[in-house]
Amino acid sequence: MYFARKNPILGAVVYNILFGLAYLPLKVLTERLAGDASLLIALRFGTCLLILEIFKGLGLIQFRRFRALGQAVLPICLFQLLNGGFETLGIQFYPSGKASVILALIPLISTLLAVPVFREKPSRGQLAFILTSFCGVVLVNSGGGDGQATVFGFLMLLLAATMSSMLNLSIRRYGQELSPMEVTYAMACAMFGVYAPVALTHHAVSGALRQIILPLGDPLVIACLLFLAVGSSLYATALRNIVLTRMPMAAASSFSGISTVTAIVVGVIVLGEPFGPREIFGSFLVLLGVWGVNTLAHRSRLRLVRHIR
Repeated sequence: MYFARKNPILGAVVYNILFGLAYLPLKVLTERLAGDASLLIALRFGTCLLILEIFKGLGLIQFRRFRALGQAVLPICLFQLLNGGFETLGIQFYPSGKASVILALIPLISTLLAVPVFREKPSRGQLAFILTSFCGVVLVNSGGGDGQATVFGFLMLLLAATMSSMLNLSIRRYGQELSPMEVTYAMACAMFGVYAPVALTHHAVSGALRQIILPLGDPLVIACLLFLAVGSSLYATALRNIVLTRMPMAAASSFSGISTVTAIVVGVIVLGEPFGPREIFGSFLVLLGVWGVNTLAHRSRLRLVRHIR
């Protein structure tokens, strides 16, 4: 994990690939849990917390308890919860294919918000390449939706993109006061602490408490939960927390398109989803945007070093 401290670009590539791979187990769990979003989130982050406690008990990782983390963790937890809530609502009222297009605005929003917060002003070239990646995501998902779009769903997803951007900025702002694993632990506590009672109340009212435990007897559900907990919620999130404190927001955000491309490749190989010229060209635009933003950032750093010398 600590390789990301020395090579944040590699860290950004790895965590976005892991986020992209997470789409497959998320899709499987959504089907196996009959679309119960609150139960899915509770099981996912409950598993993550259990693994964190096991690793801590074995001495493999170290982190302070939630109460000892101080006020720095509050905005991170708040924006994580708001992002999860708005995204869950939005996907229910907006075609899932087109939803990813709106969420693809996160890099652009994060970059723009970083201007007043961190005084990080991206160049025109970097903004152009970020928009290039966004156009690639739009192109990939332009094949039509699988449901009826609503204004409410659009607004919820737009708020989710904004909250996700605010989360990125909060991690960048307070990441120096908290270790990457403490940020991951706090986010998992917040998600489990809110969604577990929601899932429990929902199943208690409907008289289906047994349905909370029943899915855990399915080996495929367990495998998907373990991947999401270890690969995505724990490892990939910790890598992201490291990267966001070591790269300009424009450069770090530009890698998010890699998760979209990864999800497409997984869908084609595992699920047999279509992959035609539109998807190929869209993926090319995404990767071109990532390359462009980071190439310009590297050249800017070289010019700065030469100027100092």
